[in-house]
Amino acid sequence: MRSETNLVTADIPTTDARRGRPRDARCDQAILDATLELLVGGIGNLSIDAVAARARVGKATIYRRWSTKEALVVEALGSDTVTITTPDTGTLRGDLEHYFHHVLERLADAKGSDVLPHLIEAACYDPVVRESLEHYITRRQTPVREVLSRAIARGELSAEVDVDVMVDLLLGPLMYRRLLSHFPVDQRFIDHVLDLVL
Repeated sequence: MRSETNLVTADIPTTDARRGRPRDARCDQAILDATLELLVGGIGNLSIDAVAARARVGKATIYRRWSTKEALVVEALGSDTVTITTPDTGTLRGDLEHYFHHVLERLADAKGSDVLPHLIEAACYDPVVRESLEHYITRRQTPVREVLSRAIARGELSAEVDVDVMVDLLLGPLMYRRLLSHFPVDQRFIDHVLDLVL
C-alpha cells in the first residue's frame, strides 16, 4: 500500500480524532489543478488514480473531499479563474458581440469536450453534482446578465424584459448546437442569433 508520508498532505488527525485535521487549501488546489490538467484527454479517460498521482496525494485524500469523480470535475471547472470579463462598449449589441467573440475563442480551444454532456448525465441522478453544476453555470452566466442589466439601465431594453429568459435565448442555441445538433458554432451563427433575439 502506498504511503502518503511524502505527499502534499496525509490528513492525519491531530488532537480530535472525530473531527480530523482541517482541510489543507494547498492540497485542495493541487487536486483541482491536476484534474483540470488531466481533463485535456476528456472525462472518460480521467480517473481518481491519475488525479492522485499527479497531485501527489492518496486516493483516500480525494474521496474525503469529493464523493465522486463528477463532483470533483465540477469543482475543478469552477476553480478555473480564467473567465470572460463583462464588456462595456456602450451598446447592447456591441457588448454581446464582444462577449461572444471570447466565447468562440474558448470553444475553439476547448479541452475535454465530452465533459459537459457527462456532467449533465451525472446531474440527473446525483443531487450533489446537480447542485454544483447549477452553481457553476450560474457563475458563467454572470457577464451576460450584467450586460443585459446595463442595457435596461440605459433604456436599450425594456425594464419588463425577463432577464432569465433572455439569457436562455442567447446562450441556449450555443448549447443546443454543441451538445445535440453538432452544427457549427461560428461567427455567422452568432450573428444570426443576435439578429433574431435583439
